Amino acid sequence: MSQSRSLALLALSLGLALTACKPTQPTTPAGTEPAAPAPATTAATTAPTAPTDAATQCPHADFNTFLAHFGNDIALQEKSVADPLLTESIDANAQPEPAKVTRQVPLAEVEWPVIPDPAALSRQGRELQVTPQADGSVQVLIRKPNTSDQQIYTFAQKPCWQLQSVDDQSI
Repeated sequence: MSQSRSLALLALSLGLALTACKPTQPTTPAGTEPAAPAPATTAATTAPTAPTDAATQCPHADFNTFLAHFGNDIALQEKSVADPLLTESIDANAQPEPAKVTRQVPLAEVEWPVIPDPAALSRQGRELQVTPQADGSVQVLIRKPNTSDQQIYTFAQKPCWQLQSVDDQSI
């Protein structure tokens, strides 16, 4: 977080410095043609640029670090959830038998927190299992043993970690 603030402050100060820089116009005596202006150079073309890879843009590039923060920081959740969020759940009242319901939930309708705090799960008698997938995504299974209480959260890097779907398999 402090690295992000440092980069933001550096970018802001460079932007202010560039705004203050104005090329000077040569003065010419009356009746003479001004010389053709020299090509303008700015600090933006000569200043080193900050790396733009996901590791510097994303506050938590490592998934386990991201998950620990995501679970207890609603502001991070609000920035790191797909819009719309794909949700699946079981409609226990469907006839003739329970049925899976799939919805695309707009971000404005997502209920926060979208995932429980991983640090508090053991106190609730729940387990967490993280499984990397072949496509680079990561599935997080949160369940209560010996019950139907089970949710699968799927995350992908786009470029930062983002919750893509929630599959609530509880009945």
